[in-house]
Amino acid sequence: MRLTKLIVLLIAGSSSLLAQIDPPGRVGRLNFVSGPVSFQPAGVSDWVDASVNRPLTTGDQVWVGDGGRAEVRVGSTAFRLDSNTAFQFLNLDDGTMQVQLSEGNLTVNVRTLDQDQILEIDTPSMAFNVLSPGQYRITAVADSQNTTVTVRSGEGEVTGGGSTFPVHAREQAIVAGGDQINYNIVGAPGLDGWDQWNSSRD
Repeated sequence: MRLTKLIVLLIAGSSSLLAQIDPPGRVGRLNFVSGPVSFQPAGVSDWVDASVNRPLTTGDQVWVGDGGRAEVRVGSTAFRLDSNTAFQFLNLDDGTMQVQLSEGNLTVNVRTLDQDQILEIDTPSMAFNVLSPGQYRITAVADSQNTTVTVRSGEGEVTGGGSTFPVHAREQAIVAGGDQINYNIVGAPGLDGWDQWNSSRD
């Protein structure tokens, strides 16, 4: 009888400890891969070929090569990566999705966004905070400080170089960054082949 009680206490204690060290309940998943797509786990120097259903978490990187495309899902949010796009999770937990777009084309389709959740896309020149559900396209030009943010639907906010400004639905922000950013807000352009592919994924 005493042995049984001891076992029960040990199991209860182990369960409590495991609950404290469990990883966050939210991870990304590589939902779609086409063409050359590579993956680098956090803390590892080697790149490997990416495979569908690969889990992704903080620090993991994805590179989509020439002619490739990929989709990463976190819950109902889809991150879609075009050719020649470098993507990394900077922070991914139950309350925050922060990603780095070093270069390339990224479209983010946000179906739900709780009031206390943070969804941020960083580029070499700025940070873009998603403020409501919608569809957002961010283009970062390699080896430059130029970023274009197109809001098809929803609402977001750009921060960089000491400036903060909103970008509304059907608007496009053209940002030249650095220590001090310059920007121009224009109407969102018509759909191109990348936008049409995203619509087909929806």
